Amino acid sequence: MFIFSKRSATFFPFSNHQKTNTMKKFIIVLAAASFFTACSNEPKTETPSVEAPATETVATNPVVPLPYVPTYSNSFEFGKGEYAAMILQGSWKDWDENKLDNMKNWVADTITAIHSDMLMVKGADNLMAKWKNDRANYKSVNNTIDVVMPIYAKDKNEHWVLVWASSTSVDIKGKADTMNIMEAWRINKDGKADFLNQYDRAKRKK
Repeated sequence: MFIFSKRSATFFPFSNHQKTNTMKKFIIVLAAASFFTACSNEPKTETPSVEAPATETVATNPVVPLPYVPTYSNSFEFGKGEYAAMILQGSWKDWDENKLDNMKNWVADTITAIHSDMLMVKGADNLMAKWKNDRANYKSVNNTIDVVMPIYAKDKNEHWVLVWASSTSVDIKGKADTMNIMEAWRINKDGKADFLNQYDRAKRKK
């Protein structure tokens, strides 16, 4: 192997010592280059991206103009479920099972009840006496609840329970009758019923 010198254009052969040193340097440089190449080719560990939690959008019902203005309230929201359970137990289940002595547990002393026959009864004692007298006319009663809905009138700060039901009764003479019944119960601040408005209609035969 020879080196060409531009200055003298003379060829000089390598000595053994120079050749050995040059080979060592070449091996060191080659090893270093191989090391850095291997490091640069290692697979990169990617940090998994964390998605931001989705923001829940709460749908709001638009205000719709009505052809009539409700005289009581037009500002209702869903009410308390425990009031619905109380009315179903007292007004319906206890009537089915003829356990009307429980009435004072859920009816206010100041209650006003307007029944479907337009008879108005005031006071818990008078209401319980009427219901006991009416229930004594039937051998059996079977009620089916179609809808029960507890609601809250925000502008009035009043809780109500609405019930749609069907009642099949058999009187003491054995005559069966079925009525569709709707009730609206108001619940006072003590959690007791203090007003009832009731409607019914004989069920039409198919």
